[in-house]
Amino acid sequence: MMGKPRKCLLGTLVYIFALLLLLFMVVFVIIPIVFKYSIEIQRSIIFPTWATDGDTDFSDTKSFGLKGVRNFYVTVDHKDNVTLGAWHILPSTVLSNAVDDQYYNYEEILANRNYNIIIYLHGNGGLRSSSLELYTVLRQYFQIIAIDYRGYGDSTNKEITEANIVRDIVNFYKWIQAKTKARIFVWGHSLGTGVSTHTISNLKAENVIPSGLVLETPFSTITDVMERHFFVKLISWLPWYRTTMLNPIIYNDFGFESTKYILDVDCPIMILHAKDDEIVPYDLATKLYNTAIKNRNFTTQGNITYHLFEAKGLGHMLIYLEPTLPKVIRRFVEVCIDFENKTHNTTAA
Repeated sequence: MMGKPRKCLLGTLVYIFALLLLLFMVVFVIIPIVFKYSIEIQRSIIFPTWATDGDTDFSDTKSFGLKGVRNFYVTVDHKDNVTLGAWHILPSTVLSNAVDDQYYNYEEILANRNYNIIIYLHGNGGLRSSSLELYTVLRQYFQIIAIDYRGYGDSTNKEITEANIVRDIVNFYKWIQAKTKARIFVWGHSLGTGVSTHTISNLKAENVIPSGLVLETPFSTITDVMERHFFVKLISWLPWYRTTMLNPIIYNDFGFESTKYILDVDCPIMILHAKDDEIVPYDLATKLYNTAIKNRNFTTQGNITYHLFEAKGLGHMLIYLEPTLPKVIRRFVEVCIDFENKTHNTTAA
C-alpha cells in the first residue's frame, strides 16, 4: 500500500522538475537566442512604432488644442523617397497675429533671425503630437520644429536604424538652415537625446554647428538602459548574456552610444533629468555628463550644465511641470549666445 503514494510523489517530482527545466530552457536559452537572431524583435523594442497611433491626422492641429501651428513635410532622402512629417509651432510673441489665420506667412517667421528655432526630437514611443505641454513652455523662447522620424506618425515607413534616422535628421537640419538666419537649437527627449547627439556629431563633420543642445532625460548608451531592465538583470549571470542580448543591439545599428558622440558636440549642452525617472535612471545621465566634462574643451566647445530635479513626480515625461524650467531655459539661451559671441570674437581676432 505504501508503494503507490511513493510512486505518485515520484511522478509529481519528475513532473515539477520537467516543468522547471522547460522554464529554464525557455527563459535562459531560447529567448536570448531568438532575440540574438531576430533583428525585427530588436527593432520593435528600440523603436516601438506599433505602440503609436498611426492614424493621427496631424494636419488638423486645432484638434490638439494648438494655435499658430502648420503641418508640413520635407523629403530628406530623394534616393529612397523618405519624407518626414513635422510641425512648425510659432513663438508666443507672434501668436496673436496667427490665430485662425491659415494664410499666415510661416516662412517669413522661419527665416527671421529674431526668432530662435528649436528642433524637437521625441522619444521612441512618442510622436510630434506627444509633447503639447512642453511646447507651451518652449514657444515662450523659440519657434519650434517638431519632427517625426521615419516609420513614426505619417513620415515615410522605411527601414529604421540609428544611421538612417540620424541621416534623415541631418538632412532636415540642413533644410532648415538653408531657410533661416535664426539661431538653431536642438532639444532631444529620451531616445531623441541619442538621435540629437549623434546628429550634431555628424553635422560637425560638415562644419555645421547648432547654437545649443538640450538633453531631456538622456542615457549613456542603449545597452546601458537595457542592463537596468528586470529581464536583462535576470539573465545577466549567463555566460552567453552579452553575446545574445547586448552585442546584437550594437551590431544591428540600434546602440545610440551617446557617450561617444557627445565628445563631438561643439556647442553648449544642458542636461535635464529627474531623480524619480524609472524609465531611464538618472545615473545614466550622470554618466553621460561625467564623460562629457572629462573630455571637453570648454573654451572651444562651450559649457555643459546638469539640472537634476528632486523626486517630486516629474518622472520620465513630466519635466515640463518643473517650476524653474522657464528660468533654466532662458538662462541656457543666454549662455549659448554669450558663447557664440566669444567664439566669433576669438575667430575674428
